[in-house]
Amino acid sequence: MLNIEVDTARNVVLARPEGSLSAADFEKLGQEIEAYVRERGRLPGLVVFLKGLPHWEGLAALRAHFDLVRKQSAVLPRVAVVTDVMGLTHVPGIANVFVRARLRQFDLREQDQAIAWAGSPETAPEGYQLLDGYPDNVIAIRASGEVTSGDYEDKLIPLVQEKSKLGKLRLLMVIGPDFEGYSAGALWDDARLGVTHWRSFERVAVVTDIGWITRSLKLFAPLMPGEVAVFPLAAQDAAKAWISGDGAPAAGKPGTDA
Repeated sequence: MLNIEVDTARNVVLARPEGSLSAADFEKLGQEIEAYVRERGRLPGLVVFLKGLPHWEGLAALRAHFDLVRKQSAVLPRVAVVTDVMGLTHVPGIANVFVRARLRQFDLREQDQAIAWAGSPETAPEGYQLLDGYPDNVIAIRASGEVTSGDYEDKLIPLVQEKSKLGKLRLLMVIGPDFEGYSAGALWDDARLGVTHWRSFERVAVVTDIGWITRSLKLFAPLMPGEVAVFPLAAQDAAKAWISGDGAPAAGKPGTDA
């Protein structure tokens, strides 16, 4: 059974699974979300409280669950999973493979924070934002907040597929201090993109001050088929000049700080 509560004051729909879940439970949750959007003209966050591993009554319930995810993934901006069960710490990662909403896990002691986060408005763009002012063979993006599968499926992968028709591509990625990380679904899409278009990029520039990203790029740069250069945020203009031109980085070698 699925207990559903609509909290209009905090702009969230609360779902508390108990025991086995039926197809009717998921259908009702979908109806509540759709009614909320229709009547209030805004998107609610979803907060799911898990006290154990949820299970379905049968194949019909499982099918209804995936139907709900498919229909609502483009509507729900944020999903908070509240649980203190040790075995469920991986739930957001698995769910992100299927759900394109921003998804975050909270401990049961953080219920208020979870509701506040899920119901908060999107005050700033998250994920991948395309940057203008670059040659046609350059894909320039900025990563902020959490990057999800939707950023790959809706933005980056179609763009790479389209621009690959022009020939060799170049990639500029700016990763600022507001970057939070990749969802599990985004990591899968990133790996898939890398395998499919491994040799599509002749030059890659990453602009960041985040230490672990810089160190990782230096480690893997020699394995890349194209040139790789890492720039600090203060040198974004130099990165733009290098990714757009034909010369070497202003200082250093590809794969090192430029």
